[in-house]
Amino acid sequence: MRCSDFALNDSLLNDWFLIVSRLAPYKRIDVAIEAFNRLRLPLVVVGEGRDKKNLEAIAGPNIHFVGRASGKELKTYYSSCRAFILPGEEDFGMTSLEAQASGRPVIAYGAGGALESVVEGVTGTFFYEQTPEALIAAIKAFERLEFDPLRIRKHAEKFDVKVFKKRIKTFVEEKWEEYRRKQNEGALEPEPAIKR
Repeated sequence: MRCSDFALNDSLLNDWFLIVSRLAPYKRIDVAIEAFNRLRLPLVVVGEGRDKKNLEAIAGPNIHFVGRASGKELKTYYSSCRAFILPGEEDFGMTSLEAQASGRPVIAYGAGGALESVVEGVTGTFFYEQTPEALIAAIKAFERLEFDPLRIRKHAEKFDVKVFKKRIKTFVEEKWEEYRRKQNEGALEPEPAIKR
């Protein structure tokens, strides 16, 4: 279904799943589409990419492609979905953190960055094979779980830029103090003089 056929309204809030991604084969959106075709659950796919036509061709009527979305629209999609789906292996997985920052749980392929940002049973759940069957099983397991949006958001705040900067600063300061202490105790060789 095309962008114009899908609009957020009160009757759809929290009743559909979400993917936000570049539409490229390695993102494994095809796995999610096949799973949602079989489950007949509504899935919204936000994004563009070279695989879009192929994905639209295999998608059933319950799958809605909305193309690009503005920052404001993305916030609405994230905060209104039932859960965020991450079917590919990501180095970090910024979109899954954006969903968690909106208090929404994540159903993620259990590899890569998702293992660092999603907490099983707290902020989401995993599937460990990139197959429609494994994702279907994870979605069915997800349906039996309860998630606290405030707890999910609090977890996502650990990855905020301010927190990251503070952690880096603390780490550098601690290492600098450790170095200075060892230098004062004579545990380190003096720095060689720079010849000019």
